[in-house]
Amino acid sequence: MAWFWWLLWIFIVVIWIVSLVDIIRRRHQRTAGKTVAWILFIIILPVIGSIVYFAINGVGGEQVPERDGDATRLAGGR
Repeated sequence: MAWFWWLLWIFIVVIWIVSLVDIIRRRHQRTAGKTVAWILFIIILPVIGSIVYFAINGVGGEQVPERDGDATRLAGGR
């Protein structure tokens, strides 16, 4: 039965880290105050905070669009 508790704690830690990384990765989509509020909420209440965060914001979110200049330069253009 001890393995169950270890797996549960590993799952909680992974969800906690994934949610914090997702908040930091999406920081350009919200104000600094909202980002700090989400981080504090998830640090104080890791399980409930992560569930609420993913329920409101979804998993993954929108990708940052690629800039045209970078694509042109990579393709050999000026």
